Amino acid sequence: MADTYKNYAELSASETQGVDYVMNYFSKQSSAVIMAIHGGGIETGTSELTRDIAGLSHSYYLFEGLKSSGNGILHITSTNFDEPNALRMVAEADYCLSLHGYADSLKKHTLIGGADHNVKLQVYNKLIAAGFSAELLDETDRLSGSDPANIVNKTKRGMGVQLELSTLQRNAFFGINTRADRKNTQTEEFYRYTQALKDVFGTLV
Repeated sequence: MADTYKNYAELSASETQGVDYVMNYFSKQSSAVIMAIHGGGIETGTSELTRDIAGLSHSYYLFEGLKSSGNGILHITSTNFDEPNALRMVAEADYCLSLHGYADSLKKHTLIGGADHNVKLQVYNKLIAAGFSAELLDETDRLSGSDPANIVNKTKRGMGVQLELSTLQRNAFFGINTRADRKNTQTEEFYRYTQALKDVFGTLV
C-alpha cells in the first residue's frame, strides 16, 4: 500500500504532533543511534525494542503513532523519511540500527538488511546463537534497506543495519501487546532478543 504522505512536511501539515504522533529522542556520547521511525502504533513493538537496546549506552530516536486506530497513515517509507531531528542524529552517528515490522502472523522471523555488511553478519550470528529465526536479505529484496536514500544508511560511514521483524515475532515479546501494556509485559524472549543486539552494538562504540 502506498504511503499517504510522501515526506514529513506533508504529514506534519495534516496531522497534529502530540495528538496523532510524537517524536521522542535522546542523544548520548555514542557512535551509534538506535531508531524506530514507525514506532508506537505504526509497527507495534519497535519503540520498546529501540528503548531497551539503546539503554544508557546509545542515542535513540522514535517517531510514534498515537492514534487509537489507523496509525498506518503515519507510515513514511524509509527512503523518504526526512524528519529533521532523525536526519541530524543519523548524520552524527557512525552506526545506525533501524527497527521495523512486517506483516507475518505465521512465523517468528527477522529479515536483516541495510548497507553495513559486516555488522549485518554480526547481528545475524548473534540472533541465530540466541535461538531466533533470521536471514540476511539479498540487496534485490524490496525490504533489503540497501538504498543509499534509506535513512539507516545516512550515517557518517554511509551504511547501517535495518531489521524487519514479523508480526508473530513482535507479538511474542509481550504478554499483552497493547500500547498501555507493552512496557509492563515484556517477556524473556524480548530481553533475549535485545541482549543479542546489545552484544553487537556494545562492541562498536
